[in-house]
Amino acid sequence: MILARHAEALFWAGRQLERAEATTRALDVVGRNSMHLREQRAHAEWVAMLGLFGAAAPPEARGRAADRDEVIRRLFLDGEHQGSVKATVFQLRENFRTVRDRVPVELWEEANRLHLELQRGDLARQLALTPFDLFTSVRRACQAMAGVAAEAMPRDETYTFFDSGRMLERCIITCRLARVGLADAGSGFEPSVLLRCSSSLQAYRREFGYADEPMRIATFLLCAGHTPRSVLSCLRRVDERLEALQEYGPGLGPARQLCGRARSNLEFGDVVGSLENDALTFLDDIESALVGLSDVIAAYAFNPAHSPVLHAQFIRPGVDIS
Repeated sequence: MILARHAEALFWAGRQLERAEATTRALDVVGRNSMHLREQRAHAEWVAMLGLFGAAAPPEARGRAADRDEVIRRLFLDGEHQGSVKATVFQLRENFRTVRDRVPVELWEEANRLHLELQRGDLARQLALTPFDLFTSVRRACQAMAGVAAEAMPRDETYTFFDSGRMLERCIITCRLARVGLADAGSGFEPSVLLRCSSSLQAYRREFGYADEPMRIATFLLCAGHTPRSVLSCLRRVDERLEALQEYGPGLGPARQLCGRARSNLEFGDVVGSLENDALTFLDDIESALVGLSDVIAAYAFNPAHSPVLHAQFIRPGVDIS
């Protein structure tokens, strides 16, 4: 049994951990690649970064082209942007603090250490002088937390909610990467950058060599069931987690239906045909389904926590409390 508010904290901690790692990795990859590009092409990649992580240009930059430094500040340092790495790590640490008695000590220690490092350091100076060292440090800290969770977290509701959040966030980000890859020529990422942002470059090269076709890359990111970062692989893991929770009650039936439908569309549907027909609409539909799945899980497991009476009660997942 798990408190509804604890389930919510774990679910969002998973999403925040995945987002912090993905954002930092993308900043590192795009930052290194842009140094070798012409100004106009480099600018296009930085603009694509803002769209990838749903970040509008900062107020002071609106009405003019956002440059590299502004995008990095917005996505890494900006405390007013809740999706920035610094804000995400703070939220991650707060969620782990809420459930300290349910997560491995090493997981809490690493989250707390990373948060304090980002709070104490002169990040603006570090980003100006040694940005890639900072990106590498944060990315490795996130990977360390994921490793501790995988190796030390009991396989109960704690791990189930945490891993479900991670996989859903990974699905959404990978879907957005596929969209960026299908953007008009010159307005998105280069193929190798796209694959490196999703940690899929080596897996893709082993299967397809250097045939960097945008449609093939998008299909790979969506449907490569043998790679752990494809949308299909992540949906399979989410489905496994939801199945594990169903033993406590039938409340997750709608969530499993949504997950199964999205998974079946990728596993058995004509993905290539859908991408060729209207790629952006198809990807929008997938992302909408993923967001809807997250909302259904929240309605099932977290909404009871909004009642102050229930904060002190253990709620079995799936139990009807109306």
